[in-house]
Amino acid sequence: MPTYNIFQHADLDGSSFFWKGGSTGILLFHGFTATTVEVRPMAKFLHDFGFTVSGPLLPGHGKTPEEMNRVSWKDWFNCADNAYHDLQKECDRVFVLGESMGALISILLTVAHPEIAGAMLFAPALKVPGLGASEFVWPLKSYIVKKHIDETMEWQGFNVVPLHAAAQLLILQRQVKRSMHKINVPTVIFQGKLDRSIDQISSILVLEGISSTDKELVFMEESTHCVLIDRQLPDAEMACLEFIRKHQ
Repeated sequence: MPTYNIFQHADLDGSSFFWKGGSTGILLFHGFTATTVEVRPMAKFLHDFGFTVSGPLLPGHGKTPEEMNRVSWKDWFNCADNAYHDLQKECDRVFVLGESMGALISILLTVAHPEIAGAMLFAPALKVPGLGASEFVWPLKSYIVKKHIDETMEWQGFNVVPLHAAAQLLILQRQVKRSMHKINVPTVIFQGKLDRSIDQISSILVLEGISSTDKELVFMEESTHCVLIDRQLPDAEMACLEFIRKHQ
């Protein structure tokens, strides 16, 4: 029997949400194996300032690793694209905000919809140590246990890596690398200096790879991978609020 919880903090609400506000919309995407729990604090903060916010639970997430292994990166993107169109119907302008894999989805969505007003990217998972092995291992094994498990953090998701899904994340990375040069919208990138989940060079590669002239990389000195639920969340909230107000 495992000594860890495969699905951490099952009691929290990690479902999709849509909270109506004003004419500016913010679309928030959670990370790989996570749920909307990790973007809800930021969403609530922005909604309190009058913005309409939407956070879809991406396909395969929030249930079982086996179910996550049955979806593809295109399912994640199509879910994001549908959420964008739903939010666009309600708002005059839309910003995207993504954590880790959610940041990669935000990039692809911005490539597909250059009318997006701006992108806020948290720890974009462009390079993840060991991820390449998933392409070869997934036919032999369903999932592996994560190396760095912190059950004290209010994060909801799988404490295992579903390996077929990980191989899909690898494909998503390749899609982003091929197309991120097409991005011209204002972009701010946040990277925790204590991040052990991705290679921190990812944020620099995104900064250098996009074509935006209005772009910035902010290092969060006391933050781990999930800046959005870590100790420097208040700093990130104010930075995002300032970014949105500047570009709306």
